[in-house]
Amino acid sequence: MMPNQPKAIAFDLDDESLTSLREAFPDWEIKTVAGATTESLTQNWSPGTAELLVVGFNGEPAGTLGLCRGMRSQAGQTRTPLLVLVPPEQDALVKAVLEAGADSCLVLPVHAKDLVSMLSHTRQGNQPGRHTLSLDQAQREDQWRDEGGES
Repeated sequence: MMPNQPKAIAFDLDDESLTSLREAFPDWEIKTVAGATTESLTQNWSPGTAELLVVGFNGEPAGTLGLCRGMRSQAGQTRTPLLVLVPPEQDALVKAVLEAGADSCLVLPVHAKDLVSMLSHTRQGNQPGRHTLSLDQAQREDQWRDEGGES
């Protein structure tokens, strides 16, 4: 393992999704956790300084939603990007997953470029103050605006 190597933690990912994750981030350490539950979050793993958390649909909507809520409630994990992968037949779960704390949700199958794009967009969205940059500037010049100081 290289020093300062970015780390991702993959929970209950199928083999194809795990392969895509490794292709998307070839220089990252990818730790896999099978059979994750909300109870196991505090007992069986430590996210440390993970750059990305990826949750695969474990067959039980309540379990997946609970896992998302549990990860978001852990100290230090409120800003770590959380991605959930859902199968096409569970696409109605997307809204609930986002409400449970996921930053993004992708419908399977996912490709490496989808994962890279998602992380890029999530990081841009997580920059403090990004949504308020340049709001104090006028959209166009207003010839009638009084800038003050005229006599």
